[in-house]
Amino acid sequence: MTRCTDVLSMAMAAVLLTACSSAPVRKPAPLRASKPASPPPLAVAAPALAPSASGKPPADERFRNALGLMADHRPQEAQAALQSLLKDYPDLSGPLTDAGILYARAGQRDKAMAHFARAIQANPANVVALNWNGALVRDSGDFTRAEALWRQALAVQPDYPAALLNLAILYDVSMHRPQDALTCYRRYLALIGKDDLIVSAWVRELEGRSSQMAAAGAEGVAR
Repeated sequence: MTRCTDVLSMAMAAVLLTACSSAPVRKPAPLRASKPASPPPLAVAAPALAPSASGKPPADERFRNALGLMADHRPQEAQAALQSLLKDYPDLSGPLTDAGILYARAGQRDKAMAHFARAIQANPANVVALNWNGALVRDSGDFTRAEALWRQALAVQPDYPAALLNLAILYDVSMHRPQDALTCYRRYLALIGKDDLIVSAWVRELEGRSSQMAAAGAEGVAR
């Protein structure tokens, strides 16, 4: 069985200026072909920074303005606001992440990945940037690198659902490691604390396949 969801869903991921927190994951859509999970939004709690030497508003105010433009579905204006902010504060992980998300949505993969890489360099604990970068790297076919990025996110935040679900999907669909996929799916279901009918169906399918393989192996030994 194959499955399909939209890697770059229209979910805004607004992150902290210097750090990240956890957030609920969005379910993959119940379509069939591959099954990447979409990165989740995060709540904003940006600390105030001093005005720039040019007399511009503080960085947190400018960041909130950019996030408002993203929420209003005005991506070009939001990107312009983020790039203006990054010109004055080039190492802020949150704005770099949101700029990367806008580039990813616009299909500008190289710019998106460059911004995510800068965001991770500025803050290696930025799990949103790690998660999005993993999705783009996975789509380029570098499954080993995608696995490393999602494992890095989970090393920072073991209860981060988006990275855990993405890793499970990678093991299931791309790397053909059903037992590792089952482990991650089960951890994800335990973590979210509620039933996810889609993921539960994937778990039952993998369990069924595993039982069939075990039965076939036992029959071969008996012969």
